[in-house]
Amino acid sequence: MLMRSGRTEWDLLGRVQGAADLPMAGEGCLAVEKSIHSLGGQKLGWIACAPDEASRATAALLQAATKAKKIEIVPDLGEMALGLWEGLRYQELQERFCRAGKQFMVDPCGVLAPNGEAIEDYANRVRGALAWIAGRQKRGAAVAVVVRPIALGVSRCILNSAELSELWAMLNDRPDLEWYQVSKNDPRLASPPGRPRRSVTAA
Repeated sequence: MLMRSGRTEWDLLGRVQGAADLPMAGEGCLAVEKSIHSLGGQKLGWIACAPDEASRATAALLQAATKAKKIEIVPDLGEMALGLWEGLRYQELQERFCRAGKQFMVDPCGVLAPNGEAIEDYANRVRGALAWIAGRQKRGAAVAVVVRPIALGVSRCILNSAELSELWAMLNDRPDLEWYQVSKNDPRLASPPGRPRRSVTAA
């Protein structure tokens, strides 16, 4: 199960958050509780989550409701670093960085924020984390993956075999949680040629 972490104040204000670590806002907590309620008592084996505060808080709420045995913090699920763009409103991003800012909001491929991370490299990192999680699944045990929005969109691109150019389509007008069937040796999680998979550690 892929689940978006609770929204932060920057999310609600329309600011670019990137890898900046912010707590979940009260409104974000209410949305998480609504999503959890929609599970209807579904049990989870365990939960993997990004290392930021909002994702960890979301995972804790999910664990309490689903009786999941544990939460694993997976560093490579952390959100994409957007460098000097972090903290800007999305409208400011398009005004101040003109072509690059506008292009990022249409198709993030080939766009690199100042001091930020290329989405192609980021997707490889997320793919490696998902492969590590899939490798630890036990038959019949559902696993939840709690992440920030760009990580969610990238994960959906990977699991739907979609191009990264479809990132925003994978986020807009879609629910905060979705279910996927993923196997241990799922070809969707194989590293692209020439891009070694990063090792993933859990805490």
